[in-house]
Amino acid sequence: MKTCLLLCLLLLPGLRIARAQTPAKAAPSDSLIKVVPIYSGRYTHTIYTLNDEPLTASTMKMLLWKYPESAVEMRKFRANRRLVFALVPVSLAALMVGCVQGSQQKDATGSAFSRAPVPFSIYLASLAGMITVGATNDHYGKAIEAYNRHFKR
Repeated sequence: MKTCLLLCLLLLPGLRIARAQTPAKAAPSDSLIKVVPIYSGRYTHTIYTLNDEPLTASTMKMLLWKYPESAVEMRKFRANRRLVFALVPVSLAALMVGCVQGSQQKDATGSAFSRAPVPFSIYLASLAGMITVGATNDHYGKAIEAYNRHFKR
């Protein structure tokens, strides 16, 4: 009985501490998300604010996933990012296969590309795909615009 009472006395302060550490509710989502550029030397950083308070990345994602119009753009952003990450192993594998095939044909004349054209073509295509999809992935900004459009109505 004493051990049970002692155990309860030890656990009660732990529960209060755990409850005190729960994250505060996010800023009320009743205004626009604003982009604030911060200039430090020759570098520029952007901070997103809501009600003139900076937003963390997790709060920003939560707000953007909350509204259907911005959630559509977030899905497109996530799909494009996954595509870029999926093309990385494809390009590395094609490059390694091309290097191995090119090194096995040392007696052949010409460049490594002419010795193993298919793997190097796959490598170049996946590299071009990564650059193109990564550079044109502006759906995060479009999600912010869709979120802000919700309040401008």
